[in-house]
Amino acid sequence: MNIAEAEAIKRGCMIAQLDTLDFQAPRFYQDLGFNIIGTVPKFTGSPARYFMMKQYI
Repeated sequence: MNIAEAEAIKRGCMIAQLDTLDFQAPRFYQDLGFNIIGTVPKFTGSPARYFMMKQYI
């Protein structure tokens, strides 16, 4: 992830955005500085989804 972020900054990217499911890695991304900016709650047959963003400048 650090290599990808360094390359993004080198290319002039100002933010990174992603989405992840509640059983995947939301805490991992939060530990890297990403903030949750939106959610879709879980419902029968589907886990919760988190939309996350990190600003570089």
